[in-house]
This record gives sequence, C-alpha cells and structure tokens, in this order.
Amino acid sequence: MRYISIFCLLVSLYCNCVIAAATEEEVGIQIKVVTEDTFPLQYFENGKISGPATKLVEQVLSAANISYTIEVLPWARAYHLAITEPNVLIYSLARTKARINKFKWVGRIMALEYYLYGSIDSDINLKTPLAALKKFRIGTVRDSAVDQYLKVNSFKNLTTVVQGTQNFNLFEQRRIDLFPANQSSFQAVCLEYAFNCQALKPLHKLDISSIDLYMAFSELTDDILVEKVRMAYEEVMLKRKSIASFNTNQNKLDMNDSNWH
Repeated sequence: MRYISIFCLLVSLYCNCVIAAATEEEVGIQIKVVTEDTFPLQYFENGKISGPATKLVEQVLSAANISYTIEVLPWARAYHLAITEPNVLIYSLARTKARINKFKWVGRIMALEYYLYGSIDSDINLKTPLAALKKFRIGTVRDSAVDQYLKVNSFKNLTTVVQGTQNFNLFEQRRIDLFPANQSSFQAVCLEYAFNCQALKPLHKLDISSIDLYMAFSELTDDILVEKVRMAYEEVMLKRKSIASFNTNQNKLDMNDSNWH
C-alpha cells in the first residue's frame, strides 16, 4: 500500500511538471503579425494600425490569449516573412490556387472582386479578352494576388508599386494605362485621398472570380498554435453573428414599436 501511494505521488508530480511546462511554453509564444497599409481594410489612424481587418485579427488573437506584435510593412516584405519564417500571421491575404499550400489558413476576412480600372474614354470593356490587354501598361502591387495572376498569364508590361494608392498617381501622370482595384476600396480611396476618380471606370473584370481575403499563418508555424487560433476565430465569428442577429431583431422591434403609437 505504501509503495502504491509513493507511485501515485510520483505520477502526480510528473503530470504537474508536464502541465506546467506546457503552460509555460504556451505563455512564452509570441507571434509576429505582418500587414500593409491599405485603406480601408487596414490603415494608420492616430499613429496606430486600425481598420476592420485589423480589429478582427486583434479580437481573434485576444480570444486565443496569444501575445503578438503587428508590423506594417511593404506588401512584398510582409509576404516574404510569411513565406520564410515560423509564427508569422499575415493579413489581408488573398487565398488563391497558387497560395493554397504555402500557408496555414485561419479564417476569411472578406470577399472581393477585382477589376482593371482605366480611362473612362477607353474602348476596353468587360468582354475584352485578357490577352488583348497585354499591350497596355498595368500597375500592380508587388507580390499581390493580381500581380501573381497577371505574371502567370504572361503579362510583361507591368509596373510594380509598394502600395495600391501609388497606382492612382501613376495613372494621373499617364505612366500606366490600367490598374487593379476592387469597387469598395476604389471608392474609399477616391474619397480619402481626393483623386480625380471621375476620369476612371472599371473596364475589365479579372477572371479570378471572387477573391477571399484571409488571415493566415506561415507554413512553418506549429499546427497546434494554428488550430488554437482557428478555434478562437470561430468563437469570435459566432459572437459577431449573434450580435448582428440581435441588432437586426432589435431594429425590427423598434420599427414595430413605431407603429404602435
């Protein structure tokens, strides 16, 4: 009986040590979050990175109880870090076929459709074949989903920039003919930076269907960490849906209340 008690004590001590070591290791994890300054998804406000995409990432990592730092970098550099280093989370990253196996995907931020924008007087239209656009000068953000898509389709006449807003300047300077943008961010950038967007219109819808923007970990990141953040993402999204549903129902009640008087 005495030996059994000693054995149980040793087992208990061993388990406690393992749990303590695991907890210590988990607490010690700090991930590097990388992104770019791209209005309106993520952008600087009062000296701090903000925007709806940033808010979602922060909520998820807070729910996962993981320490992190956010670095705002040129997209090509952020992308390189997410490809080559462990424990790196990147957002907002387009999920394309070429990237599927290069990252460990956490969750979707939003879906976008991309168009090539150009002069309102252009003869290019939605039915113009993609190959016919190769003769035009096109501005792209280096290593972006559209940049990679056009290069795969043998486009050579590309001018790569660090930020998408630079394409607006290049167009006004007549150094490029076309540049990619989604309709929501196009309108937001026009308002924020006071570009003369009346001279522009969407000319050609890129055949990438809708691009889902994600938060994703580098391939070298441990699966246990990735799964923990995925679970936190699901938790946050469930809460957001519950709040949205409550607000919708509350609005309906408010409308009905107004009819009672």
